[in-house]
Formats: sequence, C-alpha cells, structure tokens
Amino acid sequence: MEYETIKMEKLEKVIGEYMEKHSTKPPKIAVISCEGACARGDIARRAANLVAHNLARDETVRICLGGAFNMDTGPRDLIKRANKTIAIEGCPSCCSASMMKKVLPGFQPEIVQADMLHQSLLPFGIDEVPEEELNENALKVAEAVVEKYINNSASN
Repeated sequence: MEYETIKMEKLEKVIGEYMEKHSTKPPKIAVISCEGACARGDIARRAANLVAHNLARDETVRICLGGAFNMDTGPRDLIKRANKTIAIEGCPSCCSASMMKKVLPGFQPEIVQADMLHQSLLPFGIDEVPEEELNENALKVAEAVVEKYINNSASN
C-alpha cells in the first residue's frame, strides 16, 4: 500500500459560537458530508444540512469538514465527543470519512452513500441539474438518514 504524507500548519484553537453551543450540551450525533463540486456531492451536502438543521436538529450537530480536518478545534472536538458520526457521501470515493480517518485514528463513521439512496443519473456539473431536482434528491437522502440512523438508533 502506498502512502502520501502531508504537513499541515498547526492552527490556533478557535471555537466559534455554533461549536461552543453544541459542546456544552450532552454529546450528539455528528454529521459530516461530502463537500464535492459535482451534483452528487452537492446533494450529500444539502442532505447533511437538512438532517442537522431541520429534520433532526436536537439529536445532531453539523460538522464543518474543513475545520475538523485542518485543526484540532471545535469541529473535531464535536466528532470526538459524538455518540456516533454519520458521513453522508456523494459517491463511492467516501472522501469525508477518508479525510477524517487520517486525523482521527480509529474513526469509524456510519457511511451513507447518498447516490444509492436517490438513484438519479446525474451529470457531473451542478449547473445542468435543476435546483428542484437537487433539493428533492437531498430531501430523499436526508429522510432516509434520519429514519435509519437517528430514529432507529433512538428506539434501540
């Protein structure tokens, strides 16, 4: 197996208002997602936002993937404290989970492949897909995530 090594500048610990608010409560389910520039990645990102900010607001916290990967600060702390982490991925590359595994040894998220849930054949570009279709697919994914990984885990 080949490995790639990167050096990242150690950044000053910064905790924003959102992170502070969620770090003072009991741990929640962390939600990360693909932040890809393609239609499938955009659907995954929208679905993650719907889960954390609308459909399961009390049970989840939305994680900034860039912040969690780049520095050991608020977003990464929320993942470490989380009951579990759900990674909503746009495609089989599973980049968000892969990124976090590089900085959090032993990280084992629940991986949700959004493109398997909405099953739409989409072009790469976002501009070729109507907003309504992106939103409809994101809602399908978000509802499936809440049903399987949040509501189902609450009843166990």
